[in-house]
Amino acid sequence: MAPIYTKWQDLIADPKLDRRFGTMFIMHPLGAVITGTFYGTQAEWEASGIPQKLPQTSDRTLHINDWLGALAHDAENEALYLSNLATPFYSKSLAFTKNTLIPTSKFKDIFRWVDRQDKGTLLWFIIFDAAGGAVDDVPMNGTAYGHRDKILFYQSYVIGLPLLGKTKQFVTDFHNLILGASPGASGTYAGYVDPALKDGQQQYWGTNLPQLGLLKGKWDPNDLFHNPQAIQPVKAR
Repeated sequence: MAPIYTKWQDLIADPKLDRRFGTMFIMHPLGAVITGTFYGTQAEWEASGIPQKLPQTSDRTLHINDWLGALAHDAENEALYLSNLATPFYSKSLAFTKNTLIPTSKFKDIFRWVDRQDKGTLLWFIIFDAAGGAVDDVPMNGTAYGHRDKILFYQSYVIGLPLLGKTKQFVTDFHNLILGASPGASGTYAGYVDPALKDGQQQYWGTNLPQLGLLKGKWDPNDLFHNPQAIQPVKAR
């Protein structure tokens, strides 16, 4: 998988990558899959140059759907999250700028490590999700979102019935492995809730945290809208 991921990361790190393209690299128990959506015609897709830059493998299969087919596919994926059954799971994540991407020299060791681990479950996924593009056009302090300079997120998910300690440890150890390979990477999207973060507010909101604290102090000084990692209200001086 290492050379395949290398080509994929090179593709999403290209500042000239067509903004109509979104893509993920997903590791799972049976290997890996690259998914993507391009919002344009097939002719525009081919003219973008992306098909030629995608990793080529002997078992590569490309499915092209129209917009309705893509919408149905997305709806099918979302339905997986709408079950009424409580499911024990654990997740970690991290954000990367172009300057903090995982070095190519580390890929083989990372994939080899994942392959050798006893994960304690068959329900695990590690997702690398391309970001950036038009999102980066908005100033960092233009909204609460504090990751407009990021071009990649990773998220790991493990599900266990029950959720074993070694399963959670696999996710934690993988996260530490990534941090060791790319020590400059920091921050994560607030939607990827991680109760183990010691500095969650800073990781979620980055440089926007001071301004958000002032807004919280103005509109919710008593912290009515609270969660364990909520932004704390700050009084204006």
